[in-house]
Amino acid sequence: MKSQAIKLLALVSFQPLVTAHPHTSPIKPRIVVSRQFGAGDVYANWPSYDQLPLDASYPTKAAWGVWGADDVQGALNHITNATILAAGDEIKLGRAINLNMDLNAFVTPINPNRKPLNHVFQPGSGYTDDVVVLNTQVSTQYDGLRHFPYSTDSNTSTYQWYNNLIENFDQVIGPSPTEVLGIQQAAQKGIAGRGVLLDFAGWAEVKNIFYSAFAVSASPLRSLNSTNHLQGFGINSTHLDAIASWQGLPQNWSKPGDILLIRTGWTKQYLNLTSYSQEILPWDPNLGSVGMNCSDDSLAWLWEKKLALVGADNPAFESLPFDKMIGGVPRSMHQVFIGGWGQSIVEFLDLETLAEELHALNRSTFFLTIQNLNIKSGIASPPNALAIL
Repeated sequence: MKSQAIKLLALVSFQPLVTAHPHTSPIKPRIVVSRQFGAGDVYANWPSYDQLPLDASYPTKAAWGVWGADDVQGALNHITNATILAAGDEIKLGRAINLNMDLNAFVTPINPNRKPLNHVFQPGSGYTDDVVVLNTQVSTQYDGLRHFPYSTDSNTSTYQWYNNLIENFDQVIGPSPTEVLGIQQAAQKGIAGRGVLLDFAGWAEVKNIFYSAFAVSASPLRSLNSTNHLQGFGINSTHLDAIASWQGLPQNWSKPGDILLIRTGWTKQYLNLTSYSQEILPWDPNLGSVGMNCSDDSLAWLWEKKLALVGADNPAFESLPFDKMIGGVPRSMHQVFIGGWGQSIVEFLDLETLAEELHALNRSTFFLTIQNLNIKSGIASPPNALAIL
């Protein structure tokens, strides 16, 4: 049971811990086709989802070359001075809302490969320090661009990172990792913009749609092999369009640089479990997760909105387990987002207070900031996410 649960929920296979001694390494792009555009029109020749990838040699639906052959920011390029200034209009009350769960929120980390946080105090003469040792993805987390490459059967020899900027896995976990695509790039870029909350859980409750955040159902992909594939509840674009309408958003509600957050209800259901149920949940061999359905339809819906980031209150934004197909190839949204589009994902967000206050104000949008750890070659980070109304 333990090994199967890990297989379902682990975002990367367990690797021995290594000590990083990063050094600056020149970027060596290997992109054969790139989009042509200029500073005057950053969306000139913007490809549709159907036009991805720009070259047949790139992985499934990759956006390699869309921002240039040497680009390292990916979807964060949608955030500009202008989009941040425009997002400032969302601050009307000066009300700040924390979107981060406690770093010790999980009795057992949902991915059991991740060790719980260790917090100790270090007294000094007239002062006290504390020492925190943590996996950066043990609670609310920001997946950086080194976290989840394209792969075949999770074989490290098949890993392909955004824009083909990393040659091999040793450049990520070896004794002298390169810095390209490290979490420091997002930290130094600065992430601020208009957040948009789509409240699936609230809409489902009003529409009498009942679901378990953790339950699974039979998958249509059983033909892949003889095993019984299972999947969590998949939220699709039709659901999200209906939710946007229910919340009073216009049909063309999205703007380039938006940060889309989906409230799935996962965190609320988890916190309503008993401590014992929380402790054993990650070891359930049939554990799944509610989330956005991984499909061409979902990906096309998201791509056309030119989002800087996506996030949710669940383990992976998408539904789990990763047993879906894109273009006839086993793929996950994680692979397409992170390895293909250079688009990070924020997971395990605490969206309860935000949803309540937005509904009371008849609003769906807000100002959002994220400040990741500024650590060279980093894989992920607590996001320190803050909404301001």
